[in-house]
Amino acid sequence: MPADTLLIILLTALGVGAIPAVVWLRAQKRIRHLEMTLLAQTTDGDRYEELRSLLEQVAAQTEQLADHQAQLARRLADRIDSPPMLPDRARSTTPH
Repeated sequence: MPADTLLIILLTALGVGAIPAVVWLRAQKRIRHLEMTLLAQTTDGDRYEELRSLLEQVAAQTEQLADHQAQLARRLADRIDSPPMLPDRARSTTPH
């Protein structure tokens, strides 16, 4: 192979491999920059408000759960206090 052909193939291979590498490095740098910008924009006050909102939701759900548990306990107590419902049948005697 002539030297010119080898040089062209070598330069083409370097160009094809270098372009994606440069694009990937620039993309990584841009992503890091955007992440740092986003992190800097969130303040402790925002985080506090979000945690407070989540805590209020959990408290409301816990209260609702406690109400349902109390209602269930009342229903079970009513079943225990009431006599069992037996069908009105004449008692049959079984032969022994």
